[in-house]
Amino acid sequence: MRRAAALGLVIVAASGVVAGAQPAAGFDVRIPDKLELVAGESGTLGVAIAIDRGLQISRDAALILDLAPDPGVTIKKHRLGRTDAVDPEAESPRFAIPVRADTTGQTNVAVRVRFWLCAARACRPIDVRRTVPVVVSSGGSGA
Repeated sequence: MRRAAALGLVIVAASGVVAGAQPAAGFDVRIPDKLELVAGESGTLGVAIAIDRGLQISRDAALILDLAPDPGVTIKKHRLGRTDAVDPEAESPRFAIPVRADTTGQTNVAVRVRFWLCAARACRPIDVRRTVPVVVSSGGSGA
């Protein structure tokens, strides 16, 4: 199993699955380009994993979503798993993450999504990293 996992890692590395890259064949991790909030109020950061027909996200391996907000942004849970998804049994899980900011300005939330993507005979590890800018306004001006 370790040898297969190592081989899968080499294949993924060679295929160019890196942070900020275009969607790789077989899957797409959908994260907004920007999150806009009003100071003192909560909003939702949506993260969804879409997979192509004939593939599946392994249920035998962990699906991990790590969130690292900059100071000024509050997220109650920094590590999420499949059980935290809106529908944990869905083939393409999605997450609705409550986010709050109390001061105006711009900050970021680093998002890392890890899972194993499986075809009929083999699985490969997926590791996607993105940064979401969080723009916080005072909400006092009528835009």
